Amino acid sequence: MMTVESPVPGPAFPTAAMFEAPGRPRPLARRLAIHNRVVRRLREFFETDGFHEVPVTALADHPARVQLDGMLSLGFGAVWCESEIMPPGGRLEPRHLRGFKLMEAARSDQTLADLAALQRDLLRFVAADLGADLLGGRDVTRLDRMLRMEHPCLEYAEALAVLHDKGWDLEYGQPLHMAAKATLLRHCGNLPCQVVHQPRPHKLEGTAAAPAPSLCEGVEYILPYAGVAMEGEVQDGRASFSLDLGRLLQYLMGLEKVTDTLIDPMDRIAQVMHAVPHGTALRSSAERG
Repeated sequence: MMTVESPVPGPAFPTAAMFEAPGRPRPLARRLAIHNRVVRRLREFFETDGFHEVPVTALADHPARVQLDGMLSLGFGAVWCESEIMPPGGRLEPRHLRGFKLMEAARSDQTLADLAALQRDLLRFVAADLGADLLGGRDVTRLDRMLRMEHPCLEYAEALAVLHDKGWDLEYGQPLHMAAKATLLRHCGNLPCQVVHQPRPHKLEGTAAAPAPSLCEGVEYILPYAGVAMEGEVQDGRASFSLDLGRLLQYLMGLEKVTDTLIDPMDRIAQVMHAVPHGTALRSSAERG
């Protein structure tokens, strides 16, 4: 049986560095093999845990979670789907990367503690199947430590107290931005951590008429190097969460940039084209179509 050790808080972290990782991009064939292994493992987890896969409407004018909620209303206890993170400019916008995959799931009769545990189980289930043949010894050692240790779960108020001790000046009700979350990870010994009961944004926020911030029954799963990879919420006993596959792959491979997980050659071409200086014949002809 796997032993779980209590995480040892990291040293005081005076500056708010972002998520750092020394890993370099792997060859295309290796990235593809890791991607496929992770996706198969995710599907296996959902199937083993009793989730029904639901096909979602492509390019629908509503989020995939609307269809998942509909399936729960029809009597299905747990459902999941694969959807896509679309950039603001759509598929044809060259300044943004296309097609990062999103895994979304929903289950009835759940508490916030159940949802947080489900996220932790999912991460461990996926990471346990990745060996040195795919990742290399250093990253396997890093993931082995993650598998054997408890992942801290902090209340929003606890997270604010930690950040205050580290020199941050955040008021109660303010959302935690990326640099603050990086500080939390350092405090937790560079282990994945969860933050629950964060403030819910309000339409009148920042105005005199804005009510006091309310805390939602939600959880964010923050991974070293990658940031928020899973986020979810419980409403009326229904738990739903989304998993950013690109961020998960970034963490598992220990990469500095999520773009280093890309496999689609057209996305790579877009990156190269936008690295070309303005005014060159190569870029001019490409943008003319």
